[in-house]
Amino acid sequence: MIALVLAVNPVLAAWGQVAAIVICFYILVAVLIAFAFNAVMAFGFAWVREKAELIKLLRPYVESVNKTSEAAIKGVPPAENENQVVRAVAQVPMGVHTIDKKVDQASDRVAKAMIEFKARTVQAQTIVKAFFLPGLMKQQPALEAGESGYEFKSPGYRMLIEEKASSVSPPPGEGAAYGQAVPSKQLKDVPSH
Repeated sequence: MIALVLAVNPVLAAWGQVAAIVICFYILVAVLIAFAFNAVMAFGFAWVREKAELIKLLRPYVESVNKTSEAAIKGVPPAENENQVVRAVAQVPMGVHTIDKKVDQASDRVAKAMIEFKARTVQAQTIVKAFFLPGLMKQQPALEAGESGYEFKSPGYRMLIEEKASSVSPPPGEGAAYGQAVPSKQLKDVPSH
């Protein structure tokens, strides 16, 4: 039936052949584009695989550099049989470690000198006051155990001590001597023996 319609109308037959040629052209272009894309992807993946193999070859060198750098940070120099690049890289942490030690030593000396200077200054001021202004030198009396100098003046601390003293219960079977808690106010006036 279709052949009958095409044979009857020659214009429709010509347009059908043109459409078939256009469709074949589009299929050819799609196949060429797909082939080019696959070829580019194959070459790209081959290149990436080659670079990945190079990275795998570099891994032992990187681990060697890391180990040597860690040892250099601790102050251990690199071995003579190490690669030249590894030794060069290890020199940087060794230099930093050496500089750090020197800075620490210098700062310790400066700190000790400043402490010594301040101590000598206070000593000299005290001697000058003792010789030239003896009235300014007040002797502080030694504090007895019951005096107020040994107690904290914080009201919160006193409340805490009183609370703890009242909450302590005597151990069982120890007798009645531990039956009552003594607050810190009562202990303040007790003489020490």
